[in-house]
Amino acid sequence: MRRGFSLPAIPALFLLVSLVLVPLLLLLFWSLRTGIGPGSSWTLAHLQQIWQKPLYLQLLKKSFLTASAVTLLTVLLAWPAAWALARHFTRAQAFLLTLALVPYLTSYLLLIYAMMVLLAQGGPLMTLLSWLHLAGLESSILYTPWATILMLVYENVPIMLLVLFSASQRIDPRLLEAAQILGAGPLQRFFHVIFPLSLPGLLAGMVLVFVPVAGSFVEAQILGGPRGLLLGNVIADQVSRIYRPTMGAALSLLLLASVLLFTGVIHFLSRRRTAYEI
Repeated sequence: MRRGFSLPAIPALFLLVSLVLVPLLLLLFWSLRTGIGPGSSWTLAHLQQIWQKPLYLQLLKKSFLTASAVTLLTVLLAWPAAWALARHFTRAQAFLLTLALVPYLTSYLLLIYAMMVLLAQGGPLMTLLSWLHLAGLESSILYTPWATILMLVYENVPIMLLVLFSASQRIDPRLLEAAQILGAGPLQRFFHVIFPLSLPGLLAGMVLVFVPVAGSFVEAQILGGPRGLLLGNVIADQVSRIYRPTMGAALSLLLLASVLLFTGVIHFLSRRRTAYEI
C-alpha cells in the first residue's frame, strides 16, 4: 500500500529546503566562482589553492584538535555532574540545572570578556593560584590557545551536561543493583552497564559540542592571541577584512565537509552499536 503525501510535512519540508539545502547549494556555487559580481566566471582556483597551501589544512587540523580536546574535557567534567544530578541530588535537580544553564543563556561575548578579567595578570584566578603557590602572580594563560580551550569548554559544558543528564536518568537503577548483587565492582558496573546504555546520549552530546566548536572563531580571536588562529578566523577574515567571499565559501565548504565526515562516523558507530545490541 502506497503512502500518501502528508500535508503537515510541507512546512517542515519547506524549512529543510530553504534553511539547509539552498544555503548549501549557494555555498557550493560561490566556492566555484571567481567573484560575486556579474562578470565572474567558473573556476577551481579556490579549491586548488586550499590543497596547494598547507596553511589551510594545518588550520583545519588545528581546529579539529581543538574541538576534540574541548569535547573530551566537556565529557570528563559533565558526566560525573550529570550522574550526580540524576541519582543523588533529586530534590535540587531543577535549581542545580538552572545554575548549570546560566553560561548557556548568557551572551557569549559577555562570557569572553569576563574570562579575560579572570585570566588576566593579577586577576582573581591568578591571585588564587599564586596564594596556593601553583603559579606566579604575573603569569597568565591569556592570549594563548589554552585560554581559547578553557573558554570553549566553559561555554559547552551545559550542553553536554543536559544530554548526559537525560541519558543517566534513562538507566534503570535495578540494572545497577543486579550487577552489584552479581559481584560487579564500580568499574565493571560503569563499563558494562552505565557506559553502553549512555553511549547514544554521549555520541549525541559529542556531535552537539564538536560541530560548533570546530567552526568557532570569536573565542580564538579575542582570547587566543597570535598562536590561537583557527580555520574559522581565516574564513571570517576572508569575508569581512580581505573581502574574498568566494574564497571564504570554499574554506567553509572544506570545514563543512570535514564536520559532516565526523558526524557520519559518529552515526555509523551509533548504528553499529544498535545493531550489535539487537
